[in-house]
Amino acid sequence: MTMQQSDLLRFLPIREYRLLHANPEINYQLNRFLVPGAEAIVAGIGARIRTLPDWPAEFLAAAGDSERQGDLARAAAFYRAALFFMRPADPATREAFDRFIDCFDRSPSASAIERFRAPYAGSGLHGFRMRASEAPARGSVVIFGGFDSHAEEFLALGNAVTVQGYDVVIFDGPGQGTTLMRESLPMTPEWERPVAAILDHFDLSGVNLIGISLGGYLALRAAAFEPRIARVVACDALLDLFDCVAANRGALRGRMLDLALRLRLGAVVDRVVRRIMAHDEFARWAVEHGMHVMGRATPAAFFEASRHYNGRAISREVRQDVFVMAAAEDHLVPHWQFFEQMALLSRARSVTGEILTRQDNAQAHCHVGNLSLAVFRIMRWIEAHDQ
Repeated sequence: MTMQQSDLLRFLPIREYRLLHANPEINYQLNRFLVPGAEAIVAGIGARIRTLPDWPAEFLAAAGDSERQGDLARAAAFYRAALFFMRPADPATREAFDRFIDCFDRSPSASAIERFRAPYAGSGLHGFRMRASEAPARGSVVIFGGFDSHAEEFLALGNAVTVQGYDVVIFDGPGQGTTLMRESLPMTPEWERPVAAILDHFDLSGVNLIGISLGGYLALRAAAFEPRIARVVACDALLDLFDCVAANRGALRGRMLDLALRLRLGAVVDRVVRRIMAHDEFARWAVEHGMHVMGRATPAAFFEASRHYNGRAISREVRQDVFVMAAAEDHLVPHWQFFEQMALLSRARSVTGEILTRQDNAQAHCHVGNLSLAVFRIMRWIEAHDQ
């Protein structure tokens, strides 16, 4: 089957990356959750956001309106968007999550999915399976996200892959989506363990593994220890999570945080960070979310945990075919991580790298704006190596 990018546009339409808010992080997330056909609604929400609490209030209202109008897919997308900036301890967060899943499951777009709960560490991993559009399937593609993802966000990606003849499994690992919300499992850097549980559950081998965002590190980590993975895609490269987290507040603060942790000054870090959180709503959200995902009780413990998501040692153990992607104007992952990651994959069977740009309308983190191009490149690469 010869694939063209146009084959994917009905699932993943190209969207202009827009200026919807002056704050770069809010602007990125507005573009990320820009529902096709609801551009005016999202633009209006962006214009009304003044403080961070405005975000969930606006998206919850839009989700309720969409649900009452019977547009369950749009309602689900807006409930998911609302969740992004909601505080983990707020009881309204659980209610919004339940509405998100309910609307998603009742929407026509979810009619073809098969939900599952795979046994894992005395608990379970949640996700869904999608069958190839034609039988027999050409193979299997396993997909997961990163630090703040829900499996449901990748439904369109899964649809695009199934029409190319592959069965698809999309799951939330520890610290992600439904697995975090319903099982309270914190994230682990040992991602080979949840991947092995999924492969065991479906008796899979020779799989294509795709990790999104932090999933780029997680996928390579799993491949280093799991021989049932044949090909692995990091979309995008993320070599060092601590560097991303620390650098987000400025290079100087990042170096000071690194030094304090190395000197085991956790109590000092906690006092300083909590003082910053008291007057910086973004810092408060980011640290609280990080503690929730990692299952840590203090800011210092969260920062220390993020050190373990570092691909330098394990990259040399990856023996599969590898495709590493990056975005030219990624505001979350420093560019050097792509180039260092490529160099570290010295024992891989083959290594391909690509940076998508503004010219492609795919310059933002994980190619928000033109995900169809990223998926086109990924599927073309899989087909070239799936011989």
